[in-house]
Order: sequence, then structure tokens, then C-alpha cells
Amino acid sequence: MSLAVLYSRALSGMDAPEVVVEVHLANGLPMFT
Repeated sequence: MSLAVLYSRALSGMDAPEVVVEVHLANGLPMFT
């Protein structure tokens, strides 16, 4: 199983909080957990 981590920023008025998105890559049907 592979893991991808993406670091991004969100817009919230004048603030830009950090957002971390983790994606697990595996065989099978696409799904959200």
C-alpha cells in the first residue's frame, strides 16, 4: 500500500491555515473512509 501526503493552504478571509491531505493507494474499488 502506498501513501501520498499533500500539503496545501486554505483560504479563510485574510488567514491561510495549512491543510494536510493523506491519500492511501490500494487495489480495489474507489471509496472514502
